[in-house]
Amino acid sequence: MSAIKILGLSATPIQGGNCDKLVQAALQTAKDLGGVETEFVSTAGKEIMACTHCQWCIENRAPCKFDDDVHPILDSIEKCDGLILGSPTWANTLAPFALNVFSRCRYQAFFTNKFRNKVVGLLTLGFLGFGMERALDTLRHVTSAFNMLAVGEGSALGSTRAYGQRPEYLENGVLDDKWGMAQVRSVALRVVEVARMIRYAREAGVGLPEELLRTLTGGRVKAADQKVFVEGVWRDAE
Repeated sequence: MSAIKILGLSATPIQGGNCDKLVQAALQTAKDLGGVETEFVSTAGKEIMACTHCQWCIENRAPCKFDDDVHPILDSIEKCDGLILGSPTWANTLAPFALNVFSRCRYQAFFTNKFRNKVVGLLTLGFLGFGMERALDTLRHVTSAFNMLAVGEGSALGSTRAYGQRPEYLENGVLDDKWGMAQVRSVALRVVEVARMIRYAREAGVGLPEELLRTLTGGRVKAADQKVFVEGVWRDAE
């Protein structure tokens, strides 16, 4: 079996910050196993609009019309065997940056199976630790909308609260949270493990026949010219 590819996506506005460190540490664990190629992408410094529900992607059965930095990220997700997805916890819930990325995938969700059975590990981080379970729960629900398989999740603290102390910044941020980093390593190992099994199964021809595969909306994958858009619904062309 050829090497699998693991993508690390850090959905954060802070370049080189705790979220980047968390995802990069997970990628290093995966790479150290051997037989694994890795790619790291951060949303820091990138222009990524949130979906405006303009319906262009639905009416044209095509990827989002807005020309920004999200498209190379979506291409990388499509091509990888496994995804390690990290995003910080803000205001007791998930920060908006991962949501912005996946809000732009309505075409992929409604009309394709491009992300189907994509293995994903979920990571978040915080300062006080409040809301991190909620952030992970949100990531789990978002990725499941694309028939992705969340196989592990973990969280880490960037403050001395990780050690039961009055919260102050750890010298190396989340990297100094020993329990958090143990979770990160476990998530990375699990992503590689399941991604390898799915790659092996796919290469062995194991899986459902194409005619039984359905998208999120319950439809089959079809080209745009086989359908017409009538009163807000795609219908079979006569």
